[in-house]
Amino acid sequence: MFKIKNYFLVVLLLSLVGCDVIPSGSVYRPNSGTTSSTNESREFADLIAKDQINKNDETAKVLTYLLNDADPKEKQTAAVITNTSNCNIIVRLTQSGGNKIYNLPVSKNSKNQFIIDKGNYTLRSNVCSAKYYSQKSVTDALILTLGTN
Repeated sequence: MFKIKNYFLVVLLLSLVGCDVIPSGSVYRPNSGTTSSTNESREFADLIAKDQINKNDETAKVLTYLLNDADPKEKQTAAVITNTSNCNIIVRLTQSGGNKIYNLPVSKNSKNQFIIDKGNYTLRSNVCSAKYYSQKSVTDALILTLGTN
């Protein structure tokens, strides 16, 4: 009887330990599918093309946010994302409550800057074959570096 209880506890413990849990700010490497990476490559190409429209104006706004003192009354702030990986990425920001969704393209081994609304966000991205997930409260400029080691 004692051995059966121990066996049951070991099986229960192993089943609990084997669950996939992704803590905030973590990276994990799933099995990659070619269909989703192909779709994301197309989406990246579309987003980066749209991003180049009025990019000089947006860059000027980002620099203004970064160089001046933060105004707590301001509804927007800057986001500067650096991609140190060898893959193009899309950083997806979803505001709590689903009010705003940003899909921000960042080319491989470069950085890109954007203007975003302040608020609480869930951040997701595929960095090559790794997944990035984090939750952040954005009240000041968001400076983020993503890459693979």
